[in-house]
Amino acid sequence: VKNINPILPDDSASADAVHLVFSGLTRFDTNGQLQPDLATDWEVSPDGRTYVFHLRHNVHWQDGVPFTAQDVLFTITAIQDPDTRSPLLTSWEGVKVAAPDPYTVIFTLPKADTPFINATTVGILPSHLLSTIEPSTMQVSAFNQHPIGTGPFELQNFDETAGQITLTANPSYYFGKPLLQGVTLKLYDTAAEALTAYSRRQVQGVSQLQPNQVATARGLGTMKIYTATQPDEVAVFFQTTTPILKDKAVRAALAEATNRQAIIQDQLDGQATALASPLLPTTLVNLGGAPHQASYSLKKAATALDADGWKLGSNGLRSKNGVLLEIHLVTQSGSIYGGIAEQLAQQWRQVGVKLDVAQIDATDLQQSYIRTRRYDALLYGIDTGPDPDVYAFWDSSQIKDPGLNLSDYDSPAADNALEAGRTLQSPGLRSVKYRNFIQTWVADTPAVMLYTPLYEYGVSASVYGVQIHKLVDPSDRFSGIGDWAVRVREVTAGPGS
Repeated sequence: VKNINPILPDDSASADAVHLVFSGLTRFDTNGQLQPDLATDWEVSPDGRTYVFHLRHNVHWQDGVPFTAQDVLFTITAIQDPDTRSPLLTSWEGVKVAAPDPYTVIFTLPKADTPFINATTVGILPSHLLSTIEPSTMQVSAFNQHPIGTGPFELQNFDETAGQITLTANPSYYFGKPLLQGVTLKLYDTAAEALTAYSRRQVQGVSQLQPNQVATARGLGTMKIYTATQPDEVAVFFQTTTPILKDKAVRAALAEATNRQAIIQDQLDGQATALASPLLPTTLVNLGGAPHQASYSLKKAATALDADGWKLGSNGLRSKNGVLLEIHLVTQSGSIYGGIAEQLAQQWRQVGVKLDVAQIDATDLQQSYIRTRRYDALLYGIDTGPDPDVYAFWDSSQIKDPGLNLSDYDSPAADNALEAGRTLQSPGLRSVKYRNFIQTWVADTPAVMLYTPLYEYGVSASVYGVQIHKLVDPSDRFSGIGDWAVRVREVTAGPGS
């Protein structure tokens, strides 16, 4: 962690610190529901373009200065300034912000965008401390190591060398001072090191247990494991413009040759839910019965490849017109994806497909492969967020970097459905559009959806009050931290009470 700044998100550890120190206009609770935070309430205009937020009174920054609408105005303006280089810019592009009085903020969107409301969870920055610095220096501002927020905890010490962030309870927190006197975040390079630290009683919680750690963690006997869903999807993204994978029949056959349940059991110890749609099943309740990718069937996959002219040779591999059915897949090294990729190679080999796997360092994978789309197939995970809108991942306008259309998927029918779905406020009308999108997507098969992982949070049984069920972001596990405690005392009613 180098920065604790909500508009300069870096990694999960800094996001945890930001969540504890800062507050947004809204926040997600541990059930994945959007709740008021610095705002008490808000209204949306009938055309979906204007949002009016009403702010809490008597909120103070951790240095005692009153919080006002000017702080919101400053924060959003800073995000929108390209010199700040905030990764959040795309969520706020074209949005006009006004503060007609100290406790009202008005956002005007260039066009209706229903998922926009989720962007208002961004932590608000103190204008009185940052308004005089140049946006181009925000990345290196001393504030990032000595942050002042309005959240439940305030920074006491940030030891970057030791990898430790020490926080104390904010006595003037507007929802009431937390029961805990403080929280210390200790940073480790690997999940294994974090679990070892727990077993040595150096920490009381491990932020995210890996699937192969859950059984070990249960065996310690002192740890309670809290399980939550999260809006993450792991998939094999096909580069639909390559000579072999531009063939829709090949892509569909590979989907049928994929045994998701075997991968979940063998690689993830069952700690995931199989996924066969680009939209998570719980996203919109009235999407029940929507199309999904075909179930696992080696026979159907082989038959489809035969019909498409890919003949099986004596070496067990298929070819057509002298071209071998060979696919080069890249994924992140040092992650759970390596074993999954190798198992996929074994599964697809059963229908005559050769899958070459390259495991690439995270930084190199991002810069040299994902941003340039230099792969036949990519095994990777994406965070689709709290809204059913998946425009960023599948609309053709997002094909080029920094867009996230990792398959270079280009379908006018899918585009029309996605672009209409994000402008509608009625869940019923939106579900119609997203059903159309799913139907088109499944027919085209630009990717093989594999699974959505479970979030496993390991905490000492001596910590009380932890509740997580559905997380939008892992740091949302701290949304109820004001009620956590490490000591519980019985109170006996006195006479006459």
